Amino acid sequence: MIFTYKIADVVFSADIRYKNTYLTMEDYLAPDEAPEFQIVITDEDLAQEKALSPYTLPDYAYESTAVYRKYIYIMIERYDAFFFHCSSIAVDNKAIMFTAKSGTGKSTHRNLWIKNFGDRVTIINDDKPIIRKIDGKFYVYGTPWQGKESLGSNISVPAFALCFLSRSETNSIGPIDTVSVVAKMMNQVVRPKDPRLMANALDLLDEFLKQVVCYDLRVNMDDEAAVVAYNGIFKG
Repeated sequence: MIFTYKIADVVFSADIRYKNTYLTMEDYLAPDEAPEFQIVITDEDLAQEKALSPYTLPDYAYESTAVYRKYIYIMIERYDAFFFHCSSIAVDNKAIMFTAKSGTGKSTHRNLWIKNFGDRVTIINDDKPIIRKIDGKFYVYGTPWQGKESLGSNISVPAFALCFLSRSETNSIGPIDTVSVVAKMMNQVVRPKDPRLMANALDLLDEFLKQVVCYDLRVNMDDEAAVVAYNGIFKG
């Protein structure tokens, strides 16, 4: 069936086969709005996703990934947007992003912020937020693709800080120059094979890094880790 969605303030329709895909995207339904484009997932698309996946998954998971892939390529091409693999939270209406190698502890660190700052913290997206430039400014948006714990919100928040997270016995935070950041970011963004789309994505990353402050955040898993990070970002 064809459903209409609104993600990152862009309305589109998608031909959805599986109930689980529908449920994954349910919070982003926009039945009363006019779609700007339509996504159709073919049998060939599902086969491609299955071939790309290192795991054996149910068919609906391949459909969800196929929708995500087609959507982001259109967003890169037409809407000044890119996906970034990170855990993103909003604190006092400012988006803070944490990125790290798998298993480093992004989710654990995110939970320490919630524990220490309570209702001041909202999870935007715990895995694949979309970052979009509108009128020259970047915003972090929630998406239906929220990671293993399915944590996120259908909101947009101005981008403020990006933290490269690593484990350490002691907690520390300090700014990183943007030159050393680019290579690290490239490992965490969707990289289109189409050279034209890739050029668009690189231009967006360059502009994005000029607007946010990037930090080297080294933490243990004590409560103090979130406080040190907060003070470095907001008071440093």
